[in-house]
Amino acid sequence: MHPSDRSRIPSEAGRLQGKKILSIYFRHKPGGLCKRLYMMFDALVAAGAEVHYIAVEPYPISSHIRIIPHLLWTPFKKKEGLLFWLYFVSIAPFYLFVVGRRENIDLVSVFGGIYGFFAVFLKVLLQKPIMIFVRADAYEIGQILGRPSFLLFFEEMMSRISFKLSDKIVTVNHHLKKMISTRYRVREDKIEVLFNHIQDLSEEGQIKSKYRKKLKLEENSFIIITVAILDSRKNIDFLIRVASHLKEPALFLIVGDGSEKNTLKKIAAAVKGNAKIVFTGWQEDVSDFLKASDLFVLPSKHEGCSNALLEALSYGIPCLGSNIPENREVLRFDQLMFDPIDVQTFSDKLERVMLDQDFSKQVRAFSNQAAKQLIFDWDRSIAELHYRLLFL
Repeated sequence: MHPSDRSRIPSEAGRLQGKKILSIYFRHKPGGLCKRLYMMFDALVAAGAEVHYIAVEPYPISSHIRIIPHLLWTPFKKKEGLLFWLYFVSIAPFYLFVVGRRENIDLVSVFGGIYGFFAVFLKVLLQKPIMIFVRADAYEIGQILGRPSFLLFFEEMMSRISFKLSDKIVTVNHHLKKMISTRYRVREDKIEVLFNHIQDLSEEGQIKSKYRKKLKLEENSFIIITVAILDSRKNIDFLIRVASHLKEPALFLIVGDGSEKNTLKKIAAAVKGNAKIVFTGWQEDVSDFLKASDLFVLPSKHEGCSNALLEALSYGIPCLGSNIPENREVLRFDQLMFDPIDVQTFSDKLERVMLDQDFSKQVRAFSNQAAKQLIFDWDRSIAELHYRLLFL
């Protein structure tokens, strides 16, 4: 942002007073995307805006007079599957147009290229600006998860159209910015990077024994934790194989749920040696598990900007991440990275963290440095992005 632009942006809470912003996401899902979406709603309301959202069921967020749901009726009890998505993709653009026109919205702000596509009528017919937040490469994720090629083609086509029509694209890292600019031939000056942020909660995670007792975990164990949706993208099977190579005793906490849960449990049951693996299931609040742990590990094959990693950093927990571009932008230091396919090398690195006090202190220090760059006023940045698109 040019300094002269920033000086023209009101600093008071009412900078978006009277403005109506419309968003759409089909329903609540556990994970970082919805968490950030709701945080955006709160930031916009705090800045004076009125937020409208379209979904097939209400979001589990606290009621606010200026957060207004518009529920899209669906004949399907199960809000997933091919038939549901054919219905949703066919109806959503028209419903978005009807709601946007009726409510006289000023701006469409969505997470994901596909949802930006739904605003095409509002853009073309009513000239409403579109802001798209991109958290990950949806096409690459689809490939990793083995989604049918025809679905990937249509999703890619919708994203391509929405990126071309959008007025501003906001990514969570520079790698995504470069990818969108190159693959979709979008001008770089139309794309802005806004990292996810953290709060400094490091003092809350100092007394591990208290949280281990609360969770009934072994007090003297070295606890390694990962938090993830259990699918192939998150590479949890790699972490389990690493556990089987460890010579030193360790307790692995795998926090999450997903399509590969049963398969992963079978792999874990076959692990021999000193490692113990515990699946906790999905946890709405993972803070106690993080505070009880010695080390956070993120072995993903692909990420956007992992909220689980950020939360671990916020509590001052040493972190190691797979050496992929998205994680590198957060963790920054070579000492915190590992090859997500090299089992033996990473198991050696984990043992070094457990046994070598100097290296362990180094990992903690670098993790703390990585955390510092992510402590900023994210709410203000969100409000500024919307203000600039509406007024500057």
